[in-house]
Amino acid sequence: MTTGGRARKRIAAYPVNSILSWMQGKTVTQGWDVVCAIAYDKINEWFLEQYVDRLSNGENAVINATVPQAGGISVQAVGLTLGPPLIHFSPTLPPDTVGLTVNFLSGQVNVIQVNGAATTVLSAQTITPGDDYALTGYVPLASLQGEVGNGHDVVIDVGNGASFAAKLGMPEGAETLLGQFMKSWLVDNLNGYKYKLGTLIYSDNGTNLKPAGTFQFATQIDATDKTDTGRLLLFIPTTYNPGGGSQTSLGLADIVPQGCSTALIISSRVLFQNILKSFYETTFSNLGVQATASQKGPDEAYILTLTANGINIGEQEINFTAGGNWDGKIFSGQDSPWDGSKPMPVMFSISNTQLQSSNNQLLISGKTQWRQDLAVNADGPGTATINDYTTVTMAATIDCQTTASVAVKDTVSFNGTPDITVTFDTSFYGSLLSGYWEQLASKIATVSQDVLAKFFQVPLPEVNAFAVSNLLFPGKNILDFRSVYLPGDIVIFGDVATPGVVVSPGSATLGPSQSQQFSATTGSGEAVDWSANAGTISASGLYTAPPAVSQVQIDHILATGKQSGEAAAALITLVPRGAQVSPAFALMQPTTPPQQFSAALSGAASQDVTWSMEPAVGTLSAQGLYTPPGSVPSPQAVTITACSASDPSIQGTALVALFASAPSLVAVTPPQTPSPLAPGQTQQFHATADGLSDQSVRWSLLPPVGRITPNGLYIVPETITAPQSVLVIATSEVASVLYGTALVTLYPGD
Repeated sequence: MTTGGRARKRIAAYPVNSILSWMQGKTVTQGWDVVCAIAYDKINEWFLEQYVDRLSNGENAVINATVPQAGGISVQAVGLTLGPPLIHFSPTLPPDTVGLTVNFLSGQVNVIQVNGAATTVLSAQTITPGDDYALTGYVPLASLQGEVGNGHDVVIDVGNGASFAAKLGMPEGAETLLGQFMKSWLVDNLNGYKYKLGTLIYSDNGTNLKPAGTFQFATQIDATDKTDTGRLLLFIPTTYNPGGGSQTSLGLADIVPQGCSTALIISSRVLFQNILKSFYETTFSNLGVQATASQKGPDEAYILTLTANGINIGEQEINFTAGGNWDGKIFSGQDSPWDGSKPMPVMFSISNTQLQSSNNQLLISGKTQWRQDLAVNADGPGTATINDYTTVTMAATIDCQTTASVAVKDTVSFNGTPDITVTFDTSFYGSLLSGYWEQLASKIATVSQDVLAKFFQVPLPEVNAFAVSNLLFPGKNILDFRSVYLPGDIVIFGDVATPGVVVSPGSATLGPSQSQQFSATTGSGEAVDWSANAGTISASGLYTAPPAVSQVQIDHILATGKQSGEAAAALITLVPRGAQVSPAFALMQPTTPPQQFSAALSGAASQDVTWSMEPAVGTLSAQGLYTPPGSVPSPQAVTITACSASDPSIQGTALVALFASAPSLVAVTPPQTPSPLAPGQTQQFHATADGLSDQSVRWSLLPPVGRITPNGLYIVPETITAPQSVLVIATSEVASVLYGTALVTLYPGD
């Protein structure tokens, strides 16, 4: 039996280098501060987790209802169980809309003809996994007031959906009618049938990327790649730019690389114009630092330019003794016999120092120079003095290449040591003092270099990626960043991890006595206890289905941490061994169009079947298309059999009831047994002949499986080897052309 994992493996994706090459030197967020991309299969994995959690908490999407009639035809759902929602993306849908599929797992759907008080089952579909029956529609993504603090939940809300249809092999009108009804049923009975993609939290929470304004959704799919399953994009404004961006699209068809399920892009405008600009102007306000963020072109990454006027490192001097009889000092400033000594502090400016992204690094580069006066005041023999000054050209160069890394789960840090050098020219005036000029120039260079180092070697601010603390994924999932790059914007690639308990695979379909090995991982590495309902599961996680499965049923297993008590569940669909033929029952007349039958096999190597019927009344094609005969002299039962081509012991049947005309005027209640009957069970039927004073009827069975008493009590045989349908017929004793029917579904006992 085929088993299902937690999610389908992503096939289509670009390598990381291709994505980075496309992003190089650009800002790609269309003016939004943050864009988060989530792969389609990860979302469906979350939905499965939520579905199993609801199942383990006692909530089931089981429908027992009759759709209001239209044109005398109604559709009846009997124990119809819906599975987890699955979404898909399509380039033909609006960018904020997803296709929705909810598979039917088990139950029965009947098409009923209503004629006054008489109700007749025209056909019955027995649902089994693998028959591709599903509820489909389109659902726009929605933002609702969140359940956690000041936040908004990102959800699919079936209540906003459109074009719902129940794909059950019925005429299109009946499928649309049933689909609309089931949509309303889900909204009314299952808390709106909302499934979360996550929650945006509007609080500081230690982040410098606080969501604000209105975030928007879009879907992304590579229309040129048939294997691409698509992604969901969240465009998120922050308090820096609450107005958001210009559009909700990305220029690259797939922003999530191979081996990852998420990508987070932080705009270079946020990094340079907001975070770094504010950091430098605030931290070095005493130096009068001004920062200007700019772009060379509308789509190019931002550049930050720093300027600071009047950096003052104070007066600098050295004392010296020369020639044994000269004592003095050399200092920053001027000195002359006419104007006297004028010591002055060393002052210079920072101009055109830039911070920019390049080749996945944050580069800091700049160069500044200034003309520096050096003066000498010395006394020699007798009254001899030296009062003089010269000018030297000082030049400072800043060069730093910082790399981005994820320091902790949700923050991006920049690491790198700037290379700062200060040089000076060596063409000093006066050979006697040239060495002392050079000593002072060297001292000024050293002190200037130390001051600049304090400026440029200060740790840059971390960028809180907010995805853990402010974007909460369903359940206990968190973003697990693997790598961060800076081609233009900041882009972070990773996956969504569950630090608690995770069960794998997340779902499985099994026949009687079949087994499936499950595993559990926990964030703490603790052991787990396993539990199951219908089947059994060992201490190592080996689940074994019950030896007898009479009808499709849903089970779930639970893995619970021994110390933490945290738990996770997995879904198991149990199916009988054999072939489930759809429809399981069809009431036909000579004028009825041909009926296509299909089969879903359990326990067979392939889904190939051979078709046969007994008796040979009408025609049956090799593909399972049955055509009724041209005339039906009396009610006739035809059994349609599907036999596995690989294992003849795997079989299933359907019942065709042939009548000369449609049943009418005799109402049989109930028209359909509310639940399948097991060997030895009974069901009481009643009949009412509309307009007749004599209400007596004659009861019969088609085919004659079991027996029915004169007062309408149906008794199931003591042995039922395979699921089958039996038609109960009530014929008026005074007018044999008046009759009604009811349908009984039989299953083998456990």
